[in-house]
Amino acid sequence: MRRLASLLAVSALVSALWAQEASSTLQFKLTEKQRELFDATLELNGNLPIPVAAGMAGTLKVIMTVFMEVEKVEDDGKATIKVGLHATNPEEFKMEYNGQPFPVGLDMVRSLIPDSTATVAPNGKLSGLQSGGGLMGFQLPGFDPRNLATLLFPTELPDKPLTNGMTWQFVRTIGGGSDALQIPMTARYEGTEDYNGVKLHKVTQTFEQTIESYQDAFYQPTTDKEAAVRVTKGLMKGTMTMWYHPDNGLVQRMTMQASLNQTTEPIKKDGSEIKDYERETSEVKLTASLTRKEPQTTNAQQTSQ
Repeated sequence: MRRLASLLAVSALVSALWAQEASSTLQFKLTEKQRELFDATLELNGNLPIPVAAGMAGTLKVIMTVFMEVEKVEDDGKATIKVGLHATNPEEFKMEYNGQPFPVGLDMVRSLIPDSTATVAPNGKLSGLQSGGGLMGFQLPGFDPRNLATLLFPTELPDKPLTNGMTWQFVRTIGGGSDALQIPMTARYEGTEDYNGVKLHKVTQTFEQTIESYQDAFYQPTTDKEAAVRVTKGLMKGTMTMWYHPDNGLVQRMTMQASLNQTTEPIKKDGSEIKDYERETSEVKLTASLTRKEPQTTNAQQTSQ
């Protein structure tokens, strides 16, 4: 009986420890005046709808540092943040086109990737985002040039503790106004991984969304299908992997692979056949990585001054 009791006690202890390891809580906890920096690298391959490429096939690589400042925190934990490029000189923003340095002025860069604000809830839900556009002419989950908050807070958490292998769905709004996209996201909690002595929460996400949009005779977007003269149909899909800090929820690392394939063709109301040369097909692939920069210590700041 004593041996049985001992075995039962050990089993209960193991079960308790396993349950504690398998179930974790994660929230985004920000404080007023908090400032964070993140190094980001983006690479676009394909038909680039940007000024330097004008839709031609090519490769664009962007290396930049993104800042986040917390302007206000409400009693319920919602935080108003400001995000944008951390760059005081052109050397802090690097762009390469087809493997060659592409010099660009900071004024132009900030017009394409402007500072913006957003509200972040403790579960990662974003609100108050500005309308999209800018560098690419389209948006992808995880990188909207006019909404860099989507880069720093790509996950909306469920309202229950995370357990290894659990999945959940949420909808991420990309862009703003009538052109905003509602992208269904499927997330999966992969448990924790050690990184620099800290057990980070690992979350993977996937998305796949069909696209259908219409343009008028002046190539402007329209929701009036009867008046439209062109239609664009496509498929957007991708995968993301994030590692979040257990204390404040800040993303420490992130990787992303995404693609957008689309075809634009005229709408022929007379029912005539659309010729191949009348179709415009494009494909863009995006890879991205993000790494949080460790805050400088007071001594290091004083030394640098």
